[in-house]
Amino acid sequence: MTGGLEKPAAVVHRVEDFGDDFDGPAPWDKLPPIPVDHYLWLDNGYKPRVEARLGWSGRFLYVGFRVGEKKAPVRYTKFQDPVYKDSCVEFFVDMFPARHLGYLNFEMNAAGTLLAQFGPDRNSRRPLWPEDLAGFSVIAAEEIGEERGGPAWSVEYRIPLALFRRIYSEDVRPGHRAAANFYKCGDNTPLPHYGAWSRVGTTAPDFHRPEFFGELLFE
Repeated sequence: MTGGLEKPAAVVHRVEDFGDDFDGPAPWDKLPPIPVDHYLWLDNGYKPRVEARLGWSGRFLYVGFRVGEKKAPVRYTKFQDPVYKDSCVEFFVDMFPARHLGYLNFEMNAAGTLLAQFGPDRNSRRPLWPEDLAGFSVIAAEEIGEERGGPAWSVEYRIPLALFRRIYSEDVRPGHRAAANFYKCGDNTPLPHYGAWSRVGTTAPDFHRPEFFGELLFE
């Protein structure tokens, strides 16, 4: 049940490949922002501005986040660490929701440390390992440290479409519709917070609720 919550929709625009090191044309500012602006469950006044952007080519899904935070605590620097305890941005996507196979979660702190899993719900997930993520690449805005100074930080990454093909046994094509949500959190930060693009209608914090995902339309 979604409790009558309206689900948002966003278009994933077609782009040229950005280059192996994102050193080619990477027109993030030309892609429409997707606001992560529904802050849920807590009322401590902390609501950092967060925008996500998406683009896709014949080989990759490109995901970018920009976060308006003056300080972004970073403690975790190893692949599959619990980065949601840091200042963290997350992209959850079920690329073929009609198949009911599950969704992928990509969770990342300001250092670009990645936690990635696949499964149908919170309790039935498996980690994605380097062999699963061949071709995945990420750029974080700043060097690793205890905190991030400055008015904002960002992470940008590309997900090979081959990963979705291996998991779902189908190809993403123009006109395809997927289900997804974008999140901002910081479980163990000085001001804990939980932001979402598509509202989550639960009484306690829980991002692993695909019934509340919004819709992505591939241009």
